Amino acid sequence: LSVVGYAIFLVGVHWPELTENITDRILAPGNLVIVWLIFPFVKAFHEFGHAFTVRKWGGEVHEMGIMMLVFTPIPYVDASAASAFRNKGERVLVGATGMMAELFLASLALFFWVNLEPGPIRAVAFNVIIIAGISTLLFNGNPLLRYDAYYILSDLLEIPNLGPRGIRYVLYLLQRYLLGVRDAEPPMSAPSERFWFVTYTIASFFYRMFVYVAIILFIASK
Repeated sequence: LSVVGYAIFLVGVHWPELTENITDRILAPGNLVIVWLIFPFVKAFHEFGHAFTVRKWGGEVHEMGIMMLVFTPIPYVDASAASAFRNKGERVLVGATGMMAELFLASLALFFWVNLEPGPIRAVAFNVIIIAGISTLLFNGNPLLRYDAYYILSDLLEIPNLGPRGIRYVLYLLQRYLLGVRDAEPPMSAPSERFWFVTYTIASFFYRMFVYVAIILFIASK
């Protein structure tokens, strides 16, 4: 907390320098090579965070590895043993530790970036800040996308499989009330879950559409 807190203070102090022409800096061909090379190492810290936290609470981790996604090696870990933890706080912590590890790494990179002269090492530190800091919060930290924050939200609400069950419930509502299918069977759910099914499914759908359109327009402009 002290390291990340001080890093947040430094971000405020150096915000203009950090964000100046940030898109062009990230998309420069030479910088994209750096991003491709360091991305797997940054995400390895993320996955080890999940794994070590599962182990801390008595769970077992039997599988870790690397998968290829868009020609990029992406580390992964099977932390599904956490679903058996009875304590909700332990399950939430397993989901959050990957982001915590990345934010800590981004904070260390920021300290280097602030104190180094322009050069290759400073460029690496800058990209670690972007990958482990900004992208982690925008994607892993957003519960409307099915990454870490989604599982954290599911554990906090104590609603397993929130996304798929929400979709099934909304489809039932459309069949029953929009299409007039009188014999449509509602999926099994508790009354307290239905509000979250509808709210989450609708919000997630529109946010995903927003992300898709934003990415398409951004790429088209480049």
